[in-house]
Amino acid sequence: MALIDVLNDAVSGLEGTLGVSVKHLETGETASINGGDLFPMASVFKVPVIIEFFRQLESRTVSLDEKKMLAEADKVPGSGILKELSNGLELTYGDLLRLMMILSDNTATDLVIKRVGKDRVNATIRSLGLEETKVVADCRDILFDLIGLGDLPDEEKTLALFTEKAQGTTLVGTWSLGVEENDVTTSSEMLRLLEMIVEGKAASRESCNEIMEIMSKCQTGGNRIPKYLPRAEMKLTHKTGSLPGIRNDAGLVTIQATGERYILSCFIKGAADVYAAEETIAMVSKSVYKYFTK
Repeated sequence: MALIDVLNDAVSGLEGTLGVSVKHLETGETASINGGDLFPMASVFKVPVIIEFFRQLESRTVSLDEKKMLAEADKVPGSGILKELSNGLELTYGDLLRLMMILSDNTATDLVIKRVGKDRVNATIRSLGLEETKVVADCRDILFDLIGLGDLPDEEKTLALFTEKAQGTTLVGTWSLGVEENDVTTSSEMLRLLEMIVEGKAASRESCNEIMEIMSKCQTGGNRIPKYLPRAEMKLTHKTGSLPGIRNDAGLVTIQATGERYILSCFIKGAADVYAAEETIAMVSKSVYKYFTK
């Protein structure tokens, strides 16, 4: 059975739109379904953000040891722990990067974005040859759009207001679940971006190694790419993303016994059942792993 047939079998029955791309880095074997279609990145947009931070680290524009004191105005709804912690907490940008990638902390993410600048993130994306991927919104923008308050000035988009207004609200938004004026990519472009990290081309070799080390500690999405994989026999370096109707996971799988590596990039939008969407990603991952280890 060809790799594309393996993918098609694994995704049958999904109520939603899926884009999936896979590439074995040693043999070059590839396959994709809707690989060129646009999808909202959700928290996968944190991958180009961390790349830009490390590129600025190399130019000494930023520092991992630079400190930021947490304020109430910094706190962003959604995933993460910082929104629950005390004001005045002092964190380094190295801490914030790890919180952004390991726990997908939205507060940490927006602090990092503010420090490096969305324009710089997008300039780097273009310099790497990615034509469809873009980062135009931070986590606060996305979450307030979901509750219909995206037009408020940023200073009014507080955690307290979100908590109050989100109660019993159907999260639909105006743009945050679509591909217009949103953080978007294709499964093929995200695969290529991850490949450039692996190859040491997204930033310096040292920086790319550090990015992969951080991503290997990701604690989200355990029921997606890694769900059915033998944990003791592989290593996973990945980033997930979640919004209503959206489930994403993209990462590098290393087969410990042989050292073979492949990248799997999965994006789902418009899912009628997000748990079924997560299971689809898990089944794709299981089938691809079996294909490459048969």
